[in-house]
Amino acid sequence: MNYKYIYENPSENRQLYMYSDYNGKEFIEAYKKSRNDVLIKCLKKINRTEEELETTNKLLKLSNYSHIKKDEIMSIFCNIIYDRFIIFDKEITNSDLTEAINDLSSLYIKAKNNQSLNKLKLDNLVKIFETKKNFSTEIQNSFDASFISNEIDEIFHFLFSFIIIKYFISFKSLKYFNTLLKLNDLLIYRFYNMNFINVELLLCAISIELKIYSSVEEDILGV
Repeated sequence: MNYKYIYENPSENRQLYMYSDYNGKEFIEAYKKSRNDVLIKCLKKINRTEEELETTNKLLKLSNYSHIKKDEIMSIFCNIIYDRFIIFDKEITNSDLTEAINDLSSLYIKAKNNQSLNKLKLDNLVKIFETKKNFSTEIQNSFDASFISNEIDEIFHFLFSFIIIKYFISFKSLKYFNTLLKLNDLLIYRFYNMNFINVELLLCAISIELKIYSSVEEDILGV
């Protein structure tokens, strides 16, 4: 069987996750294979770059991600996001942000600095995402149309991924891991079907997700 959730746009098909059949171990294996296929495609794309950057070399090590500590991947993930995020910092400061985008920005900074996160704000973001399956409308309403691009849309979704990961690591609530899966499904769909820019961030996000899933499978499911 295929892991179907990366082949349909969840932003357009919001019933995608409803009334799903239970397929047990077969579904789990399809999920793992789909994620590992994404890692391979990301690595191939990164490997084609002509730049020999230190970050790129670190990312290429993720081809054997199972032997790299989660904290190391998180550090790479955090540094790349921040490098992208500060590019938009001036625009963010001068924009009339919606509450959701303002909360994404502020929670990301707190998560980056290992500060406690406001659960009410986080839960509100989870609710918005679970309803709309993206933050694109909030992004469009927060920035001048001339500034909107695929990259800024991607970055704010990766900010949410980073926030969710940090919160889950602290509190181990499956509610947030469930949201992370759906968020990464959306990003993978875009990677496969659109002009996707932040391949390095997707590689990190999926590598961390698989590590988290491995711990959930062992500690909670008893597998």
